[in-house]
Amino acid sequence: MKDREYWLWISTIEYMHFEKLHKLIKIFGSVKNIYNADEKELLLKGKLSNQEIRELLESKKSFYPDEYLEKLAKKNINFVCIEDEIYPEKLLPYSHKPYFLFYKGKLPDKEIPAVAMVGARACSGYGRNMAKKLGRELSQNGVQIISGMARGIDTYSGLGALEGKTPTFAVLGCGVDICYPAENIEIYEDILKNGGILSEYPPASRPLAWHFPMRNRIISGLSDKILVVEAKEKSGSLITVEWALEQGKDIMAVPGRVGDRLSSGCNRLIKSGAGIVISVEDVLEEFKYIVFNRGSDTINQEKILEKDFLLLYSELSLQPKNIYELMDATGLEYERLVEMLLQLQLKGLIEQPSYNYYSRLS
Repeated sequence: MKDREYWLWISTIEYMHFEKLHKLIKIFGSVKNIYNADEKELLLKGKLSNQEIRELLESKKSFYPDEYLEKLAKKNINFVCIEDEIYPEKLLPYSHKPYFLFYKGKLPDKEIPAVAMVGARACSGYGRNMAKKLGRELSQNGVQIISGMARGIDTYSGLGALEGKTPTFAVLGCGVDICYPAENIEIYEDILKNGGILSEYPPASRPLAWHFPMRNRIISGLSDKILVVEAKEKSGSLITVEWALEQGKDIMAVPGRVGDRLSSGCNRLIKSGAGIVISVEDVLEEFKYIVFNRGSDTINQEKILEKDFLLLYSELSLQPKNIYELMDATGLEYERLVEMLLQLQLKGLIEQPSYNYYSRLS
């Protein structure tokens, strides 16, 4: 078999979760060596039970790569492993990266900024509104939103991201052919129109409780920043923050009222040094560049906005500003400023409500 086919084979073994596979690869050196090991070698080296060894040996007899790939294709499911060029580059630096992923739709674009949005399942109206608003505005500015598609904050950040039109992605704690929770079927289907659904668990895997903490390392690994919208002091969503800190990712949080249990986790994060987010600009300014996106249109074909555009756009708001105010604030020459303002207008990012006055589009 080819190298990637060994990964495909071992992905079909139900008990072979990441931690067990990681230990076996450390012992045997490669998944190919695990495949070629006999019963005696597996018993001596593999730290597997007799039942697990029997299942592993039986799986080799019934596994045919082409048949399995055809079976996946019929369900519109793709497979990628660490041997493949298209394996998500952002995951590669981590020792706990998944060895393989199943996905429907497409994978996140490594060239485009990505933010993981997480938070409480039992969220408040404030949390729902903030999640949807921030998800939409980040997506409108060309940022990929990555979440777990869980109830609560995940759901509303996903709904907002879908309105913003930039591809959004969900990492599941079950097979990609299962919509969990079931009531999110419309979000699941809408994500697939433009983005993708990913999981390290093979198709038909149930959403078991222990899947989700491990799933969170993929959510944070695929993202440049983690945004916690609303979370209790001991919220499960903070597991994603723990993974993100281990991965060296920036943490940001939306503040809430002092004494509000649903915001105590976010307030604690901010007190500990997380970035505070009260508007989308707080997230965008943290990036070294912004991709302004309206559907498939971009202002800059290299996907990196010039510093001048970034400076100008940061000075604009919903309150109209006179062109001479903008000249003073940016230090740009009049001719250059007029040219840039025209480009921003043509892309539908700003408007000119009256002569020589400019504002962002709401």
